[in-house]
Amino acid sequence: MFAIDDTQRRRAEERLKRSEARLRTIVDAIPQLAWMTDGEGRIAWYNRRWYDYTGMRPEQALGEGWRAVQHPDHVVRVEERFRAAIESGGPWEDTFPLRGADGRYRWFLSRALPLFEAGEEEGEESRPIGWFGTNTDITELRETEEALAAAKAAAEDANLAKSQFIANMSHELRTPLSAVIGYAEMLEEEVTDLEGSDAFLDDLRKINSNARHLLSLINDVLDLSKIEAGRMEIQPEDFDACELLRDVAQTVEALAERRRNRLEVDCANNLGTMHSDPVKLRQCLFNLLGNAAKFTEDGSITLTARRDGDTLSFEVRDTGIGMTPEQLERLFQRFAQADASTTRRFGGTGLGLAITKAFATMLGGTIEVTSEAGTGSAFTLRLPADLRAARAEPEDEAARLGEAAAAEHDGPGGLVLVIDDDAATRDLVSRFLRREGFAVCCAPDGAEGLAMARRLRPVAILLDVMMPRMDGWAVLAALKADPDLAEVPVVMVTVVQERGLAFSLGAADYLNKPVRWDRLKRVLDRFRREVAPGLALLVESDEGERAELAALLAAQGWSVETAADPQAALARLVAPPVPAVLVIELRAPAVGEGFSLLRALRRRPELRDVAVIAITEGEVDEAELSRLRDEVRTIVPAEEAQRELVTELKRVAGNGPTTGAGTGRGKEATT
Repeated sequence: MFAIDDTQRRRAEERLKRSEARLRTIVDAIPQLAWMTDGEGRIAWYNRRWYDYTGMRPEQALGEGWRAVQHPDHVVRVEERFRAAIESGGPWEDTFPLRGADGRYRWFLSRALPLFEAGEEEGEESRPIGWFGTNTDITELRETEEALAAAKAAAEDANLAKSQFIANMSHELRTPLSAVIGYAEMLEEEVTDLEGSDAFLDDLRKINSNARHLLSLINDVLDLSKIEAGRMEIQPEDFDACELLRDVAQTVEALAERRRNRLEVDCANNLGTMHSDPVKLRQCLFNLLGNAAKFTEDGSITLTARRDGDTLSFEVRDTGIGMTPEQLERLFQRFAQADASTTRRFGGTGLGLAITKAFATMLGGTIEVTSEAGTGSAFTLRLPADLRAARAEPEDEAARLGEAAAAEHDGPGGLVLVIDDDAATRDLVSRFLRREGFAVCCAPDGAEGLAMARRLRPVAILLDVMMPRMDGWAVLAALKADPDLAEVPVVMVTVVQERGLAFSLGAADYLNKPVRWDRLKRVLDRFRREVAPGLALLVESDEGERAELAALLAAQGWSVETAADPQAALARLVAPPVPAVLVIELRAPAVGEGFSLLRALRRRPELRDVAVIAITEGEVDEAELSRLRDEVRTIVPAEEAQRELVTELKRVAGNGPTTGAGTGRGKEATT
């Protein structure tokens, strides 16, 4: 009898020692400096990380020893705030530098929560008996924030300088150029009647032509500046599409003939009337036809216009030098042509196609290109016949998507707001996000996107740059200026190559179109909403171990129910609500008892999504381990249960339950 009692006592002592050893391992292994105070706020305990960082000994650190490593500029403030937290009995948070063993200071975010002891009498309020706190090293984060703040200030200064330069250029360059053109035209008229004026007239015409060309280049820069700033306005009106095409062709015909090209216009009879901005459409066609004339010699240029329902397409096809796939990738970028040799040979600023794409977007349309080196190129501009209908349709679509997304707010990843004027991009990105577990809401322009961001408070925003009315830079600036939205991560997804500007204005990341889905997934995983753990069922026959593991699960935020044997566990599993995870400890040699529960679990369809974590204790043979891997999500050795179990529980909470057995999903934790 006494021998049995002594054996039980020794087992209890061994379990207690093992539990204490596990606890010490956990608190010493966490990356933070951890500490605990008594009820008066005096430090009573530090973990190993604290001593490793500060180089202090326990007799130096305990009590008020933290003052020795605290930066002197922060000691008074930190103590005052911590004392205020002690008096109120609430949590405490502060940021300050601590000196390490090497004598250098690093910044830490310190947080502490009160530890309560229940009152002895029923109804008596609990009182704090101490505080448990951690110090997290945020030195790199602060340095990054300071660098970004400096870069943002520099970018804002540079942007202001650019705006001032363009404003000056508008006056200082266009004004004298207008005078040059005016005087050249006046001199042409005056010398016409003079004898032998042909040579003068030819020179004056060259002056006039080159001055007008220079003026057009300056206007391109100014147009692009207005587009970037969101100040370019649309002036829609009704006009005859075929008549506009004939006017454009007459103007460009002389340019085409300079390189002995033949210009052909094929205008369908059913084009009819458009309600759009004729000035911007005319400039788009001028740019496309001008490019075709520049890069084609002794060939043909064809302008074709067709109507398909409510959409008009304008195709400019040439038989010029064409482009390689590598050169096509650089199209529509500002100040960029196919390559350096193209610029040297043909001249130009490389702004024409960038402006054309921006105007096409503003007019509710798209532009596409096909080309082959040596055979020519074809640019197709597609625009809605009525800009009013085109503007209303995306807004209605956004409203529908917004309503649908409102019902998806409980999705595991949270709500992502997509702001992009291209409907195809919105649809494609939305499908990907929903597949990854996010709810999605879409906005067709910046103004609508801002309004939806304020209303929906998403976990992240995907933002395009080139959009009508309000471009992405303006949206990003407005988001970061709003205190309620400043912390929402914004990922720029665009064809524009302005990575440095994006980060300086506060973007969380930057992706170029076409989007690489694996890269987008990695970016969004950083902002995925933390999913609150659900219900866990713990199966453990040993009462002491059961209490210890239940406390560990509860500390991770799980609601915990326990069962002493597989039969009790199965009885609980078949009653609602179904647990999200089942934690079962299997002791050798009686592992077979656990298999009976797993078989019963997998036979019931309603229980196949329960994630099973098996804790093995003792020598489990390889055959049983192999069989177990096919039945459970993870196998954790008992000696590593504390650490590995916490890690796996976080995975379950973040990713949701897995599918049924037999999928080979089980894995054995490594240490």
